[in-house]
Amino acid sequence: MNLNYILVAICFIPLVLYLIKLRNFKLTVKKMVVIAMFSGISFILGNITFIQYPQGGGISLLPSLPILLIGLIYSPVEGMTAGLIAGVLSLFGGYIIHPIQLFLDFIIPPMILGLSGMLGAGSKKKIFFGCFIVVFLKCWVHVISGVVYFSAYAKGFNMGPWLYSIIYNFSSEGVEGLLSSIVATILPIGKIKKEANKNSQASA
Repeated sequence: MNLNYILVAICFIPLVLYLIKLRNFKLTVKKMVVIAMFSGISFILGNITFIQYPQGGGISLLPSLPILLIGLIYSPVEGMTAGLIAGVLSLFGGYIIHPIQLFLDFIIPPMILGLSGMLGAGSKKKIFFGCFIVVFLKCWVHVISGVVYFSAYAKGFNMGPWLYSIIYNFSSEGVEGLLSSIVATILPIGKIKKEANKNSQASA
């Protein structure tokens, strides 16, 4: 159990880094509008579910995609801000049993998606692997939350909590995130990024 709580603490590292970066960061009006719009779209897509799991969750209509796009088009701060807003919106109707679980399931995972541009957007390969990495990390935060707070469900499937949480989260959040990564790779991110940043500089 001590190891689980150490892993929980590690999950909060992106949030701490975001708060540090945010102190010296300035958002333009246009960026704020785009971030708010994409966060809202993410929330709407998250409520369009194709496969619903009995315990909650499932596969939705690519809610990760708008957050991945903000991270690719702008910087990690904008991306994580979009993820934070989308996470707060997802609290409406969310299943919360503990304040820490709230962060692990609703706040930190979408913020991690905002780091999608970590490898840059200069090639399709960089875009895909950048998105794939953050989706992978996002799923592991959900896995840790499942192990710590929802391990009781594993007994009904005759599984250990780690195996159950890995299967549950990677078959839902993982599949959706992978599909979102593929769509993000197909889109002309380079052109969108150039146009968005050019307009931002002009408005500044």
